Amino acid sequence: MSSDKIKDVKAAGEEAVETARDEIDAVKAHLERLITKHVVPALTNAGGKAGNLTEEAVANVRELANHARNDISKQTRAQSPWVSIAISGVVGFILGRMSR
Repeated sequence: MSSDKIKDVKAAGEEAVETARDEIDAVKAHLERLITKHVVPALTNAGGKAGNLTEEAVANVRELANHARNDISKQTRAQSPWVSIAISGVVGFILGRMSR
């Protein structure tokens, strides 16, 4: 190959590199604009919604725990006198047998 053809090929290669760099920079700038305008607000909105849902879930769990505690409390209060009488009777019987 002659030196002119080599220079032409080299110049074409450098021009292709510059064109590719310019296109990459343009795509990069476009991508940054898209992320700034669309992705960041969407993620912020999703984060806010997730926070609200978390607060609602915590409130629901607390409410369920309070209901369960109240139900158990009612059940134990209803059974408590009879259970304590039965336990006292059994303990008294055992102590009475042991004291003989």
